[in-house]
Amino acid sequence: MNKLNYRLLIVDDDPDSLEYILPSLRELPFIHEEISIVNSPAQAIAHVKENEVDILMLDMDLGQTDMDGTKLARLIPNPPVMVACSAYPSYVFEANEVGIAAYLSKTTSFKVLKTVMEEMVGMADRKAELQSRDIQSLTMKNLQNEKVLIEVEQIYYACVDEGKLQIFLKDENHRFNGTLQELSSKLSALKFARPRRNTLVNLAMVDLVRSTELYLIKPLDGKPISISRTYRANFKHRVDAYRQNSK
Repeated sequence: MNKLNYRLLIVDDDPDSLEYILPSLRELPFIHEEISIVNSPAQAIAHVKENEVDILMLDMDLGQTDMDGTKLARLIPNPPVMVACSAYPSYVFEANEVGIAAYLSKTTSFKVLKTVMEEMVGMADRKAELQSRDIQSLTMKNLQNEKVLIEVEQIYYACVDEGKLQIFLKDENHRFNGTLQELSSKLSALKFARPRRNTLVNLAMVDLVRSTELYLIKPLDGKPISISRTYRANFKHRVDAYRQNSK
């Protein structure tokens, strides 16, 4: 596993129906303790757009005549690994057709749940590894609608500030429309990681990691970047793994 734990988003119009499977998911040590749950397609699309999601668990019957889990799966650009979680196995074939990788019953046994979720984590790792082969530069339009060439290895970190995406390079920084998740989806998951929800750091630029903050190498070695509690263990693990692989 490339991470200590993986972020799970569940989309279900009736969260009470998760009363059996949710405690079992929380027993899996490789699933992040904060499992996000939304109950509408609009919330799901917004959450995936704005947040780091490794595995997306979709209810197939979302209680809407014009929208179900398979239709929602088609609407999510560059989706994370997806698994169907439903009381209706009739959806299985259609789910496979839209890229949903596995099916779980809401009353599945813990043994089956653990096996399937381990497979989903493996798929998430392989997706990240494919993504890491290896974008060297990005061309983006800034707030003045001017094209800016960003050399990926020159990125120190990126953050969202006042609703705008800001990328810090060695000698300059640029502001763009867009989200951190959109940027993250274009970069190597093995070389970039979040120390907190609104910040993405180039691991090659990390000088020192303390329990609640990190310092970057020169010239951006002044003000530290804080590390939030929910990202702390994963971020440290990602830094250690990057340094080990870079030896």
